[in-house]
Parts: sequence; C-alpha cells; structure tokens
Amino acid sequence: MKISLVCSKFRYGGGIERYLIDLVNGFHEKNILPNVYSAKFDKDILEYSFINPIEINLSLIPKPLRNYFLSYFSNRIKSHSKEREISITTTYTKSDIVICGGNHIGYLRALNKKPTFLDLIKIKNEKRCFDYAKTIIAHSKLMKNELITLYQVPENKIEVIYPPVNSECFKPVNDDERISLRKKFNFQDHEIIFLFPSTGHERKGFNILKNYFNQSDLSIRLVVAGSPVTESKNITSLGYCKNMSELYQAVDYTIMASIYEPFGLVGIESILSGTPVIFSDNMGCLEVLENNFGYTFCRNNIDTLDKVIQNSVRQFSSLKNRISTPLDCITYNPCLSAHVEELLDILYRS
Repeated sequence: MKISLVCSKFRYGGGIERYLIDLVNGFHEKNILPNVYSAKFDKDILEYSFINPIEINLSLIPKPLRNYFLSYFSNRIKSHSKEREISITTTYTKSDIVICGGNHIGYLRALNKKPTFLDLIKIKNEKRCFDYAKTIIAHSKLMKNELITLYQVPENKIEVIYPPVNSECFKPVNDDERISLRKKFNFQDHEIIFLFPSTGHERKGFNILKNYFNQSDLSIRLVVAGSPVTESKNITSLGYCKNMSELYQAVDYTIMASIYEPFGLVGIESILSGTPVIFSDNMGCLEVLENNFGYTFCRNNIDTLDKVIQNSVRQFSSLKNRISTPLDCITYNPCLSAHVEELLDILYRS
C-alpha cells in the first residue's frame, strides 16, 4: 500500500500547511515515503526530500476551480498507479481520507454571513468530498458535530483525532532563559504580556481585545504576532514571527477572542511552553484542556473578559501564572508520533 497526500501548496506555513509538513515528518520517522500531489512545492525545505513530489500545474485555472482540477488530476494519476494508493487530503479534494480542521458553513454561520456565489462553490465541493471519502478526520468534537448537523455526514464516518504539536520545540524554559527572552523582545519587567498570535484578526476577535487593552490602566500589553496592526496604547505589533516557541516562552499569557475556532492549536502550543491561556469559551481546544490551564470568558460579555484579566493580573503578581507540568493540563497525547500512529491505524483499516 502506498500513502499519498494531496494539498494546494507544499511549504512552511500556518494551520493546515504546517499540519501537512508535520505529517510528512511523522511518516519519515517511520520510513514511509509518501506521494505528494500539489500545485506548488517549496523545494528548499528539508521535508521536500522526504516525499515523492507530483506537481500538478494549475496556473491557468481560475482560483475558485483549482480544488476541482487538483482533485481530478491527482485521482487520474493515482488510477494508473501500479500499487494500491490510499490518499489523504488536507485541502478539499476527492480522497479516501479527508482531514477536516474547519468547514465553510460553520465559518459563515459563526460570522453571521450569507453565502456568496463563491461560498456556495466551496460548500458544494466540501459536500462532494465528504460524500466520496471513506473516513473524515475531525480535529475536534466540535468539528465532528458540525459535520453531522451542517453537512449530514454519518457519524460512523467521522473519527476525532486531535492535532499534534512539536513538544521538542514548544516546552517550558527555566527562569534565566525566560528573562533573556523577555529582554530579546524588549518586554519590560513591570508589564504583563498577553500574546495574540493571528493572521486573521477579525475572526480571532482582535477588535474586542484592542478596545479593552487601549482603555485599560493596568500594566498590561497586548503583543500581536502575525498580520501587522497599528500600534497604540498597550498594543505592540511584532509582525510575522518565525520564533513562535520563544514568544510563547517569554510572554505571560496567550489570549484569543475568536468568533470561530474549530480547534485552536495555539492553545496547546502555549500550554506546552508553560504559558497559560485566556480564551473565549467557544474555542474547540477547550474540550481537551483541564486543571490550571488558564481562564475562559464570553466574547459577547466584556465584563467576563475584564474579570479574567483582573484575575490573571493577580495570579501574575503572586508568581503563580506559569505551568510547570503542561501535560497535566491536556487530556490527549499531543506528540506527533502518537498522532501518526492513530492515523496509520485508520489507513490500514481503510
């Protein structure tokens, strides 16, 4: 049996692009060389040597139709394979296994938006792929429930496997190392630093946090890592950062007020780095968090945000805001090898 992966772009990136690279690394550790069907490859990254790349030229195809053509050509090539090929897609193509980290109907519903013509194309393609797939991997129970209620996917077709995190990269550091990192990022000793990692600020609830931090007289600072924002009172913009593990280790809290967050891997990364989270109570990753992981609030009730910020300031003042045993706060094994084992078990049963 040959394993193949289908993606729009094979490169380093956020979200689903990073997840696919993680899978390739996990397969490499098990001496598995997957085929990768993609429209674009970054040939300079290490993981490019861990795959058998199959490039599909979609440069002349209009963007809304690229998934259709990627699906058609990858399956056409696959059909001529001399050995049985089990395909996994991280974009919406017709494959044996669909990795589902989000869906468009749920996204539009959360933002209270009516679907445009292009939205309807995306939704139709998602339904088509869900119908074709033998198994759908949902990255949270929240996502599984949305697939059942919004797409009418049979429950027995969905497996929940939580996404992996590189625990060698995201881990606590000692006090001296934290002091050094805080100096590196120009964080002041008297400031309590709240990290907001985001490339989609509207969906992540930036405006709620911006308004609160700008009006606060507390010694707090919101540090935005990702899409640049205009700096203002108590708000600093770092732009895109490659050293996210160091940021998690240096800050005091990670904060988000997402409108729609099917999982939220940043929560697991932060906790593994020893940094508690302050999250709106609709985020999917909360279903796997327990004990003293941080605080939750209702994004529609600013008083609840104020309450948890005040609590976090008191916790910081008593020097009790670090997480010394991160795995005690997470109810699943977030390491890559465990995730790949679960995925391979499903593959071999397909």
